[in-house]
Amino acid sequence: MSWAEINPDIFGSMFQAVIDPEQRGSLGQHYTSVSNIMKVIQPLFLDELRAELDTVIALSYDNRHKNNKAERLDALLKRISQIKVFDPACGSGNFLIIAYKELRKLEIDILKAQRDLLGSNDNLLGLGFQSAISLDNLYGIEYDDFASQIARLSLWLAEHQMNVLCEQEFGVSQPMLPLKDSGHIIHGNSLRIDWNEVCPNNGSDEIYIIGNPPFGGTGSRNDEQSKDMEKVFEELKNFKSLDYVTSWFWKGSQYIANSNAELALVSTNSIAQGEQVAMLFPYIFDLGIHISFAYQTFPWRNNAKHNAAVHVVIIGLSAKPNSKKLIFKLIDKTWHSEVVSNISPYLIKGSNIAVQSQRAPIHDGSKMVYGNKPVDGGNLILSSEEKDELISKEPASEKWIKKLLGSAEFLNAKERYCLWLVNISDEELDNLPLVKNRVNKTEEMRLASKDGGANKLAERPHEFRDTRNPKNYILVPRVSSERRRYIPVGFLNKSTISSDGNQIIPDGNIFDFGMLTSLAHNDWMRLVAGRLKSDYRYSGTIVYNTFPFPDATDEQKQHIESLAEEILLARASNAGMTLAELYDPDKMPEDLKQAHSNLDEAVDKLYRPQGFANTEERLAHLLARYEQLIEAEKQSKGKKKTQKKVK
Repeated sequence: MSWAEINPDIFGSMFQAVIDPEQRGSLGQHYTSVSNIMKVIQPLFLDELRAELDTVIALSYDNRHKNNKAERLDALLKRISQIKVFDPACGSGNFLIIAYKELRKLEIDILKAQRDLLGSNDNLLGLGFQSAISLDNLYGIEYDDFASQIARLSLWLAEHQMNVLCEQEFGVSQPMLPLKDSGHIIHGNSLRIDWNEVCPNNGSDEIYIIGNPPFGGTGSRNDEQSKDMEKVFEELKNFKSLDYVTSWFWKGSQYIANSNAELALVSTNSIAQGEQVAMLFPYIFDLGIHISFAYQTFPWRNNAKHNAAVHVVIIGLSAKPNSKKLIFKLIDKTWHSEVVSNISPYLIKGSNIAVQSQRAPIHDGSKMVYGNKPVDGGNLILSSEEKDELISKEPASEKWIKKLLGSAEFLNAKERYCLWLVNISDEELDNLPLVKNRVNKTEEMRLASKDGGANKLAERPHEFRDTRNPKNYILVPRVSSERRRYIPVGFLNKSTISSDGNQIIPDGNIFDFGMLTSLAHNDWMRLVAGRLKSDYRYSGTIVYNTFPFPDATDEQKQHIESLAEEILLARASNAGMTLAELYDPDKMPEDLKQAHSNLDEAVDKLYRPQGFANTEERLAHLLARYEQLIEAEKQSKGKKKTQKKVK
């Protein structure tokens, strides 16, 4: 076996094989392939360094430019010799290893260019060659002691590999013995350590923070990790819903603020969507930091045996003024880059605006509220069999039974019922002993609860907590599959009760329905909604209330209404299918697809006559309109305050 041919991933795989699987999961350790590491370090610093070398090599060889070329090669060599690379969650060291090897390869190419400049194949290095790229310029923090030792060993091996490569090119390499320190790899809790004590940042040093920190959503953190976040975010509010990985972004942002240092980390894509965006990025931007590059969502895999596959983003942050900002997007399995003027925290072209939850709609649409929460211990809810049995024993109870829809019943055409006893008199209830027995059990359940709100509800045990039953309403399921292009939205009447598994718009109209079922609204939902595992979690405050409805004339509204009715007709023509089947991408009927396409085109043209070429273009426009509406709302509130003071 040749050590020179070993890929650093081997060490990650070895480490993965011996560490306890449960511990590995709790630490959030994901072993990273070389190609994925390159996605981090190339746009962060390597591409720029390579471009500078290519520019110098391309200079003419005449004597007039020779000295300038030599000076620029010397300057580039000196620059890379001073670069510090810091991984504050380094694991077994793969990021540091690849960064080191790429800098050594760059050094070799610079030395070759210097040799070519002399016009000779003579050995430039001499017998006492010492690489300008030192392991001493590598820094790491790792929570697991064994992993930190693997990282040190891996760096020694990487240095040996690069010395062999250098010897092949120049006939000489630096001696490995005696062994020296293999970088500054610290065993400890990265979120409890002052990073400046590990890798001092004097403001002018060229430092690059890289890595793939532990991800950890709110449901997967242990007590120690929660305490870590309390310490890191002690000056901020509402951080508890953030993913664990955001701790490194926030601590890293404070480290690079007002300095020459830059950062690029891997994260689960959840930090660039939904409510987490507004909880994190405005604070980062307030430090004078911008997003310098971003890889949009892609599956993150590695070369380990049981490789971790999650959907991630890569986000580069910098406080340095930089007009060139890059967005990388995966199109037909190929990466494409786009230079933009600014990168939104949603990782698309746009401003730094982050969508905040709103108590009331910023548009003129109807108000959205929760469906009805029972808080009944199941006593007021009936299956089809229970409903039939109750009616057979107490026929008079039929008057008080209504169909009940949660999101699962709505989407999958399942039947469930409830006792809707709003306005029932004591006398009527006394005449229904089986119904009254269920009411009594509800009262007992509420009184026994540790929740004070439930105790209070025991005063009216015959009713759900909420008693919303409008004549007509629009229903939006709160949880919907990520596979669907459109969240199925429904029109219902007072004969059916919606549970709190849905959001509802009381007395919503067909225009509201058309807007909610449009691609514009669904794209907006995908951008700002939270997630339940991978499914969309629809929220009235973060999705509906913030949705920037377009301005529309009465004639335009009527056109949208007619197209929305076509969608309802297309659903009716496929009555044998459930909504879940109708909106399954693999099963969606052609007439329903066409009806949606017609509506989407019409809604897009309400925003601008030419519509939108793609989702990113549509979202950029919606975010810009949202920003305008928020600013107009602020100005309106300001005028009202001024008027009150004048009075």
